[in-house]
Amino acid sequence: MAILGEWLSSQIAANQLRSRVEAGALYVEGFLARHVEETEDGPRVAADRQKELDELLIGTELSTRVEGFRIWGKDGSVIYSTDKSLMGKRLPSTDIDKAFAGAVVSQLEVGHNDEGDITLGDNQSLIEIYAPIYRPGSHDVIAVGELYEDAEEFIVQRNRVQRHTWAIVGATTLAIMGLLFLIVRRASNVIESQRVRLKSQLANAQALAEQNKKLRKAADHARMDATKSNETLLNRIGSDLHDGPVQLLSLLILRLGGGFPDPTKGSDLLKNVPQELHPSRLASQVLTELRELSTGLVLPEIENMSLEAALRVAVERHEYATGSVVSANYVGLPENVAYPLKICLYRVVQEGLNNAFRHASGLGQKVTASADEKTITVVVSDAGPGPVRADGASVRTRPLGLQGIRNRVEAFGGSVQFQQRSGNDTQLIVSVSLESNSP
Repeated sequence: MAILGEWLSSQIAANQLRSRVEAGALYVEGFLARHVEETEDGPRVAADRQKELDELLIGTELSTRVEGFRIWGKDGSVIYSTDKSLMGKRLPSTDIDKAFAGAVVSQLEVGHNDEGDITLGDNQSLIEIYAPIYRPGSHDVIAVGELYEDAEEFIVQRNRVQRHTWAIVGATTLAIMGLLFLIVRRASNVIESQRVRLKSQLANAQALAEQNKKLRKAADHARMDATKSNETLLNRIGSDLHDGPVQLLSLLILRLGGGFPDPTKGSDLLKNVPQELHPSRLASQVLTELRELSTGLVLPEIENMSLEAALRVAVERHEYATGSVVSANYVGLPENVAYPLKICLYRVVQEGLNNAFRHASGLGQKVTASADEKTITVVVSDAGPGPVRADGASVRTRPLGLQGIRNRVEAFGGSVQFQQRSGNDTQLIVSVSLESNSP
């Protein structure tokens, strides 16, 4: 806006000066041109014409504005001047040359002193104007008229217009700045209100996140408590089976004579009964099944064991119960995990080895347990042939057993994969995250 104000001020001053110069050129054309005569020796001003010109600046309205006249010849000589001491002198000037070329030349002077001319007044402001004088009826310049016009009124008007211009520019600047201030202030208020709103929403979101965290922890505790309750129930059922039906069946077998009696001896009712259907044999089979079932349901004391120790117990109990050999490898398992997760992985190894023994005859049984910073992975594999269904397809799983494993693992947010590779090589792969199952 400062640059705009300066430009406007300079343009207005230049236009005002141009207007005064055009008026001065009209004076030259109207008052001086008709007094110039063209002769063989060049242009001249007759004596009577000089007297008439002198009288123009004596007691006339023109004299209040014009300080003096001059008429120049093409050679730079003064052929007329209100200052008689300059007549006949040659005072070359570039402004005169421009005027002879047809241009109107002007300049604002303070303290006139032009090419040896006398000073008209100290600190007096004048507008000096050079205008061409044309031959009548043509565009040929025969002389140049010069006049000095008082510039005091012009300067006052110029300064007043410039002050008005700066006042308008200043007012416009203040209005723009005020408008920008209001816009920025409003935007700032909007941003501040949005910041407060976002801060409130962030606080609410953090409160909800904290509440969700507490709910998740409560759900984890509930899940783990449910796992503990389930294992307690299974232990109780196993103990009840061992202390109840198992004991009664043992007593029944003793009363029937124990072992596998010769069906040809004893009661006549048993002579024609096949050996595999003999009551004592059936009772022995039921007893075996019940013992296996009660043994599988009863969980050893693993709460104070490390995860690796608990998995070793599962492997050792399987080897003891089945008489088979299991290859085990444990890599980087954490010392402390949640007790329900320890139970879950114990059951995974237990059920996986049971399936391997039942369907692969215990061939190539292998347990691999490893862990990184985020996940525990347990792999139970075997290398034996599986049973065959009636349609000839291989059967590798007990649906109830694997479904139980899947349910246990998914309760901890884990995944279960059952893969069969290279014909008879079967793997049970279980992965559980440590992040949501920390102790």
